[in-house]
Amino acid sequence: MKKNKIEIHALIPARSGSKGIKNKNILKIKRKELIGFTIETAKSIKLINKTIVSTDSKIIKKISEKYGADVPFLRPKRISSDTSTDLEVFKHYLSWLKKNKKKIPTLIVHLRATTPFRNPKKIIRAIKLMLRKKNASCLRSFKYSDFSPYKMWTYKNKNEVEPVLLYKKNLESHSISRQKLPKTFNHIGVVDVLRPEKSVLQNSMCGNLVIPLIFKGIDLNNYVDIDTSDDFEKAKAIFSKLNKLN
Repeated sequence: MKKNKIEIHALIPARSGSKGIKNKNILKIKRKELIGFTIETAKSIKLINKTIVSTDSKIIKKISEKYGADVPFLRPKRISSDTSTDLEVFKHYLSWLKKNKKKIPTLIVHLRATTPFRNPKKIIRAIKLMLRKKNASCLRSFKYSDFSPYKMWTYKNKNEVEPVLLYKKNLESHSISRQKLPKTFNHIGVVDVLRPEKSVLQNSMCGNLVIPLIFKGIDLNNYVDIDTSDDFEKAKAIFSKLNKLN
């Protein structure tokens, strides 16, 4: 009896509205639309069977198809606003697959169009980690936090503040030396890999068992998550640097 074939999809969310930078998903860096970088990276990875763009825009759909992505639907406007969640987007995709009698993939590789410069080897590594760790619900990419959340404070009420977190219920966590506090991580938008049956289909983007892929040092040299005009200028500078190296 043959085993079920493993199917892996890349899903790239790309809505039309953006408050930080207008039409940021299709802004051009040296004549290439931003989303084109992510689509080309996904298409270069043989482990990925399908590269899907989820968008509410006919313009983004046309541009995405130019780079070889599949855009089998236009996402409803009700889940394409600035308050819409990743979970809504992923649930919509799985619902579309089910409605159209398509197979639910073993893994979904979540790639954000606003992080254009990726090393495909890192994505391959992330996929292989998830294939090996069959009980994992999700892999997320992280970098070490620049500042410990145990030293952060927030408003308790209008006139008082209190620590955001306590370490082992210690009321003086904020005064413990940084070296003695646990390492913490910031989630970054390089690559996430989800096992739908243990995450999205359980109404979660992470599920119960999340494994990390930690980026540090040289791995972060070309990392940018474009949300502001300054981020976009940084992306253009990175692109120029990469072109000189090549």
